[in-house]
Amino acid sequence: MDEQKTKSFLIKRSNSFRDLKKNNSKKKGYFEITISKDKRNPPSHKLKMHDIIYVAETSGGIYAKGKVVKTLSVDVFSTIEEVLDYSKQFKDDSYWLDKIRLFKDKLSSDSNYKLRCHQYYTNQKLLKRTIPYNGPLKEYDASIKRGLASIFFELKEKDVKYLNENPDCSLKQVKKLDPKIPGDLRLKIYSFFNQNYSIGHLIDIDHFIPKSVGGPGNIIENLVPIGLSLNRYKSDSIPRSFFEVALNDDFKTNFKVFEKEILKLLKNNEKFISKKDYPNSIDLARKMNAVVSEWKKMDEIKNFYFEVNKKFNPDYVELIYKVK
Repeated sequence: MDEQKTKSFLIKRSNSFRDLKKNNSKKKGYFEITISKDKRNPPSHKLKMHDIIYVAETSGGIYAKGKVVKTLSVDVFSTIEEVLDYSKQFKDDSYWLDKIRLFKDKLSSDSNYKLRCHQYYTNQKLLKRTIPYNGPLKEYDASIKRGLASIFFELKEKDVKYLNENPDCSLKQVKKLDPKIPGDLRLKIYSFFNQNYSIGHLIDIDHFIPKSVGGPGNIIENLVPIGLSLNRYKSDSIPRSFFEVALNDDFKTNFKVFEKEILKLLKNNEKFISKKDYPNSIDLARKMNAVVSEWKKMDEIKNFYFEVNKKFNPDYVELIYKVK
């Protein structure tokens, strides 16, 4: 086969990382859709055998790579009933419901609208390390450039060269704490645990110190993957370790003003400090997290949350830096 004719494409999917193991497949199926009055086919309809497909999470980056092993002709539909019957094979009701609603709206204004769907299949594998939208891939980052959600792209020569040679797999640098979990960090955690641990299905990733009291989401030191056989707090309760570590020698001078209140909370042996039992615990935790957020050195901030997590989940924190 003439390698010069082989093209590379990037496809983006939302919430596709929840069971990444399914992306190791010799025949992984995909489809693209267009709704229009003209004969505009889905962008994937020109795919050829052996074309390269990079699979990405909308806001996280690339996590799989494969080759096209089968491409079908475009199916054209004129009625909602036809689409309903056709869509049953994909078992993706939420996606198709949105498309059907849009198609219905279009048909109500003009009966000449058609829905076109193109199916294709790839032989693909998960990447050892996920590739965030760094370098030339920034132009595909939906968090920076609006309108780049679930879209099919033909990659440029410079993009392919970047991916084949030495892509930058590092996460975005954290300069300030934020409660939101970034897409690249969430994807990297999902990929690591899906590939290295037999957990079947990773339900979610959550804050260890709850974001409701100021716990950050953009540093891995304050995150826990739900679904592992690890201890985990319930609801918005605050792990006892948060208050204990605050009184450690390395940090106690930062929390001197809260010491008496902290000691009152620690008179029992409960692992979780709940608002129901200790009404002032939420306000105290918020004030303490606010203090931490003002520390000038990010390494010191990360170390504090690392120690808090370690005291509660020692087995998990041993893995934190392997994720990166």
